[in-house]
Amino acid sequence: MSERAGGAGGGGARRRRRELTRTYSSRDESLSLTAEWRGYCAWGYFEANDIHNNRIAGFEVKAGANPTVVHCEIHHGQTGGIYVHESGLGQFIDNKIHSNNFAGVWITSNSNPTIRRNEIYNGHQGGVYIFGEGRGLIEHNNIYGNALAGIQIRTNSDPIVRHNKIHHGQHGGIYVHEKGQGLIEENEVYANTLAGVWITTGSTPVLRRNRIHSGKQVGVYFYDNGHGKLEDNDIFNHLYSGVQIRTGSNPVIRGNKIWGGQNGGVLVYNGGLGLLEQNEIFDNAMAGVWIKTDSNPTLKRNKIFDGRDGGICIFNGGKGVLEENDIFRNAQAGVLISTQSHPVLRRNRIFDGLAAGVEITNNATATLEHNQIFNNRFGGLCLASGVSPLVRGNKIFSNQDAVEKAVGGGQCLYKISSYTSFPMHDFYRCQTCNTTDRNAICVNCIKTCHSGHDVEFIRHDRFFCDCGAGTLSNQCQLQGEPTQDTDTLYDSAAPMESHTLMVF
Repeated sequence: MSERAGGAGGGGARRRRRELTRTYSSRDESLSLTAEWRGYCAWGYFEANDIHNNRIAGFEVKAGANPTVVHCEIHHGQTGGIYVHESGLGQFIDNKIHSNNFAGVWITSNSNPTIRRNEIYNGHQGGVYIFGEGRGLIEHNNIYGNALAGIQIRTNSDPIVRHNKIHHGQHGGIYVHEKGQGLIEENEVYANTLAGVWITTGSTPVLRRNRIHSGKQVGVYFYDNGHGKLEDNDIFNHLYSGVQIRTGSNPVIRGNKIWGGQNGGVLVYNGGLGLLEQNEIFDNAMAGVWIKTDSNPTLKRNKIFDGRDGGICIFNGGKGVLEENDIFRNAQAGVLISTQSHPVLRRNRIFDGLAAGVEITNNATATLEHNQIFNNRFGGLCLASGVSPLVRGNKIFSNQDAVEKAVGGGQCLYKISSYTSFPMHDFYRCQTCNTTDRNAICVNCIKTCHSGHDVEFIRHDRFFCDCGAGTLSNQCQLQGEPTQDTDTLYDSAAPMESHTLMVF
């Protein structure tokens, strides 16, 4: 091992510092520093040491000690790499901390070290673990490849975490739980196996101006009463949703860009709450916002646009207050309300959609007040059989009404929908052609292709025409070549939900 002692003080102090460095850097013991050593070691300078295979932490700092540790390699410890406790301090800069059995860095009991520009990687548990009212400044580190969370914050700890790269973890990126706090800003969190950030059990961190992306599950996941603020972040390209909120969680989500999700933008479910305000939610593979299963968030002044599915989908008893949002250029309905849901929509602008503006179906209802719904392809407000929303003071104008025009022109509705959209109109089944409960036939195909057959009117609802799709026994007379597709679906596909895993 190499060693170097430095810092202020006379030659005797420097000699004593060097002797202590030699004594406490063997394979069997750690460097244990306390303020009781009157400063010459507790406030010492440790550079370019190779500290490894220790029975306890490679560095232990406690009781006000404040060493400077630079360019050391701290690795393969039988417990953790650096352990700062009992109001310990310290500057840990430009070190390599890796392959320790427990976390690379532990901070607890009112300790407040600076952890800067370190490589913290390949830990058998987490990267940085802050618990028991720990604090600390964690900045400009590269944290990757750890078996558990890159950074874990719990039990009233309140660190500052900024300008780090936290990536390629075998678990999540940042895990805040058991009333954890913290200011987490301007980090890049990416390519982690589970959620980029998990917030749960009464925790209230503030996340600002982070880039959270390219994860294999959710971007930011609030569950079991996770709270806090998510402001001005860029959250994109996750395999699941960009943000999920469930089970009593009530965060403030403001000013973020949430985009490129393969499953959707924001999913609020199982009693989730939250204020979503002034976000841009766009270019997601499924709905920009899902609200389902007794959830009741508030959405204000968001822009939800260019989705490859719907803008906002509210299912399975979902509620919510949607006010002053711009919802536009989505591939499916701007707002789809289904299955016993009852949201309130006020003063929204819902426009330029490639399907309908607002669709209400499956025994749902809604309160619609003073919205503007315009220039949507299939129509403005489309109501299925048996639906009676409260509608007051809305302006519904200049919609293209492609469904009514197609019906009036004698076309099969599949002509305007293909199998990717679900226009709302009267649909039928044909007993003669042995159609099943999953099939639907439009009114013009009933009149032409199934003339003289035993047919049954089902209801006015969302569907595409199976006759035009070529899935029935007789070829459609109103269509060209049949298109291969699946059975008719009456609602958009359901989003994937995350499952909580315990982290120790």
